Amino acid sequence: EITTRLVGSEMCIRDSRKNTTEIPFSPSLTMSFTDNSRRCLRWMRRFRHRRGYNIHSPFAFNLVTGVIYERGAYYAYDDLRNLRKTVPSKLRERDDRLLLRLINASMAKEALVIGDGLQMQTAYLRAGRPSCLFREITTSDLRTSKGNALKIHPVKVDFLYLDAPLELWPSAWKAVLSKRGEKAFFVVRGIHRSKNDFAAWQRLTEDTAVRVSFDLYDFGIACFEARFNKENHLINYF
Repeated sequence: EITTRLVGSEMCIRDSRKNTTEIPFSPSLTMSFTDNSRRCLRWMRRFRHRRGYNIHSPFAFNLVTGVIYERGAYYAYDDLRNLRKTVPSKLRERDDRLLLRLINASMAKEALVIGDGLQMQTAYLRAGRPSCLFREITTSDLRTSKGNALKIHPVKVDFLYLDAPLELWPSAWKAVLSKRGEKAFFVVRGIHRSKNDFAAWQRLTEDTAVRVSFDLYDFGIACFEARFNKENHLINYF
């Protein structure tokens, strides 16, 4: 039986079946449990969209099976795990590792990171593509410049990571779209934060320049290589 009781000023939980010691109960514990429960439900709803099932495009299949679902150990993982002890991250470790694998697969030469508090994400991206030239823009820069801040940034963008409020997506996307490389990857976080966010993501990927897109729920990935047929894939990313 799992029980809770007040100890001093802290609520504690105890599992009597395992004779475990009482541990402080915190909101983050509840949030973690709730988040995992939601992920499990999404996993069941997207069960048919796991591990490349029913994807016929070789590019899309290889990206899903060899990058998104890759479970091998990359050379930089250990050092980055140590860095996580001192630098806060907005994402789970597996999400940060996904970014590393994506930019590594993109072979990007120039990358742009848009958002706030993305030190850890940038560290993973840099580790995934050490030779890449990185530039960063904060949301305040984007707001005050109305997108003009992007004019001083690279002539070409091979990889974009966008983690910004919905109202900034259109201006950022429009400005970067004209600078995209021939094989560019754009990664957007939070495409399912709300119905409006998802609707905005759908509008962005309807652009004819986007050839292949992936809906991972937490992230959206858009690929621009012109030789690909236009496809949109739903991916069961836990």
